[in-house]
Amino acid sequence: MTLSARARFRGLLRLVLGSAALLLGAGEARALGDAAIPSECGSLAEFEGTLRDRLGSAVALDATHLALTRELSGYRLNVAVGDERRELYDADCRELLRAAVVIALALLEPPRKDAPLTVPPSALAEPKPAPTPRSVRLDLGAEAGVHLGTVPQASLLLGVDAGLSSGRWGAAAGLRYLAAASIQDARQHGARVSGGGASLAGSFRPWPPLEARLGFILYRLFGTGLGTLAPRDDAAWEAGPTLGVSYRFSEKPPFFLRLGAEGQLNLLRARFEIRDYGRVFATPWVSGSGFVRAGVVW
Repeated sequence: MTLSARARFRGLLRLVLGSAALLLGAGEARALGDAAIPSECGSLAEFEGTLRDRLGSAVALDATHLALTRELSGYRLNVAVGDERRELYDADCRELLRAAVVIALALLEPPRKDAPLTVPPSALAEPKPAPTPRSVRLDLGAEAGVHLGTVPQASLLLGVDAGLSSGRWGAAAGLRYLAAASIQDARQHGARVSGGGASLAGSFRPWPPLEARLGFILYRLFGTGLGTLAPRDDAAWEAGPTLGVSYRFSEKPPFFLRLGAEGQLNLLRARFEIRDYGRVFATPWVSGSGFVRAGVVW
């Protein structure tokens, strides 16, 4: 074989090896493409790019698997390279993604005895056990919305709410105020009614942003007669079970924002009457509310 023929053969061999490396890299990218990383934590491209910068394009990544999932009070990281697996838990998902790079480097490229370390020595030690998520969560919030049924017309609802939960289950209590609303018939007789109430409920979260509550609420309603020569004031009780659901639109500890709705079955119904005239208002069997709740979480 002549010198020029050998040169052409070596050039062709380099081209074939380079194309094979590119194909391997594309296949590995597809394998890593199955990873789950929340958008606020970073991206798969960032993770893979950092590994490529340290390891080069020739190192296979098809045995590397990454999962970063959001949980109730933090994030959980799982990194696997072949049969080796590591798991960490932290409230800061950006830190977890950086830790994933260090762990993957340690598992893919162990240091050689005759070469300086390419990763920090601490990364080669067995990771510390993941911290246990906080078992108790306390929410304290204020709410505002619209209530239908308990008072004669749609009314402004204002309240405070406190919730205590552990895992998926919890309990909540609250206080509410219903702004006054009035009703009058064709003869201009009626009542103006407002109220205040207290509630107690159990809660369940099948999915961290979603909360369902089943409980009981008691209202004290205050009415003033309308259309009489001598208006009189009166008060009455209303009570019944409630069923509600709310969705967490935003949570950036310590603050949260939820949107919810609640229905109420009035087993004890309030009635207001004008003497020598008759009934002017009675609460219906069913009432309900829609509300926005914002507050802080510990």
